[in-house]
Amino acid sequence: MSKITISLGGKDFDIKLEGDFAVQFEADFKEKFKEKSTIDPKELLFAYVGKCYDNFVLEQEVTKLLYQIDEI
Repeated sequence: MSKITISLGGKDFDIKLEGDFAVQFEADFKEKFKEKSTIDPKELLFAYVGKCYDNFVLEQEVTKLLYQIDEI
């Protein structure tokens, strides 16, 4: 289990994650926030909206692929 501490708006938050997701989350987080552990709430909100958009695009692509598979 990995524990990541993030400072947001002057408060510390501990996040406990496991397995491959923990490794991937930590790498993505470090890349997105350039190794910072203290984050402005606005930065976090923009990152969240960006991830939501990425998820939306992936869901659209999966739905399109499933439709194509059903046609075969």
